[in-house]
Amino acid sequence: MKDRFISCIALGLLVLLCGLSYWYSVKAELENITHLSDLESPDFIARDITITKFDKDGKASARVFAKEVKHYSDGHADAVLPEYASLNPNEAQVTARSDTAKMVEGGAVIHFYDNVDIRQAAKNGSPASRLTTSQLDAYPDDNIYSSDKPATLYRGEDTSNGVGFDYDNVDRTFKLRSRVQTTLQPNTVKNVQR
Repeated sequence: MKDRFISCIALGLLVLLCGLSYWYSVKAELENITHLSDLESPDFIARDITITKFDKDGKASARVFAKEVKHYSDGHADAVLPEYASLNPNEAQVTARSDTAKMVEGGAVIHFYDNVDIRQAAKNGSPASRLTTSQLDAYPDDNIYSSDKPATLYRGEDTSNGVGFDYDNVDRTFKLRSRVQTTLQPNTVKNVQR
């Protein structure tokens, strides 16, 4: 009976030792896990992409193209050589491109940087226009674009330069904020050059 009792104690100590060893190994593994969402490294990287945005009726309303996009866990994305194109047939088509861009708020705001070039097609008798600047904030849902940087607007054969602008594609209004210089071509010059 005494031998059986000692065997039970030894077996109990062995089970306790195995249990503690297992607990320490699991605890050590959990402490070594350091991967929590890192805002400095992207969740994924995509190359040569096209993203299409659809309206509530399921019709394509805009497309974004990019050479490379890095998406981060907080929802923002950085793009290399991005291009944006509106697709609404009821509005003048707008295209925008730049060297880099940052998309925030789930695409509600797109910041374009370096060599920004925006073009609006001619529509309803209004001439085509082109805007160049070094930085642009685009609000695609509202079709509004703005910047605080120097910009040049070409509308038909007329040219305007200024610092800062607000552009509404739906109302087709463009407002330069300061230091505005405009060159208007007379109708006779326009007719001769055609």
